[in-house]
Amino acid sequence: MKFLRLAPLFLLLAGCSSVSVLDEKEDAALAPKTRPIALYVRPFTVAPQAKFEVAPAAPGEDVRSKVGQLIGVGVQSRANEWVASTAALKPGDPAPKNGLLLEGVILLADQGSRAMRLGIGFGLGRSRLETAAKIYNLEASHKKPWLTCRTTGGSNREPGLVTSLIVPFPAMLPVLASAAGGAVSTVSKGDKGVTQDCKRTGRAITAWLHDHLVVRGLAKRKAWPKRPGSLATSPLGFSPPRLPVKAD
Repeated sequence: MKFLRLAPLFLLLAGCSSVSVLDEKEDAALAPKTRPIALYVRPFTVAPQAKFEVAPAAPGEDVRSKVGQLIGVGVQSRANEWVASTAALKPGDPAPKNGLLLEGVILLADQGSRAMRLGIGFGLGRSRLETAAKIYNLEASHKKPWLTCRTTGGSNREPGLVTSLIVPFPAMLPVLASAAGGAVSTVSKGDKGVTQDCKRTGRAITAWLHDHLVVRGLAKRKAWPKRPGSLATSPLGFSPPRLPVKAD
């Protein structure tokens, strides 16, 4: 009975897909002195040695370019509010003279198995996306980045339909109700693959950049990046400050 009472909380924690920021580096000498006037975003490219296992949604689709562009979409969804006025650059466009520039590469993209995510869940069949990002302060340097990091994340860890039918947690009732109609709601369960990973990664990179601006007094706190040792990012895209990590 105690397990059943705790089940909704367990489900909520299990279902929080998130993107973590790793291997952060900063060249403090290249940091901006005032709030940036703009953020420019190039589409992420696929690294030469990357593992890329994402099938095109339609014949002839350039899925590699699409994945890179979707990360930029995630950035733009938050950066106008959290960083500065944001604009997308096309591949080959020259970098402006002022503002910040975001570039990056995709290190791993695996769409996983939607059938396994829908049927079992709890990480089985989950998609994965890993990237490396660079932020340039264009007023200081076009060649050396001010900030660099890696990101890693994926979808999804909540229970799938089969698991939910065996242990019908109260929080799963909306999904079970849609299944009773003959299909699982794609909004609540199915539409969680590389597309969502890309947008979530873009938002995570934006929160990371925003955090550095806040630390330097160049922005007011509106979000926290997820780092190892912090609580999982909530569905709203926010995470509390980093918690201390116990040394081994």
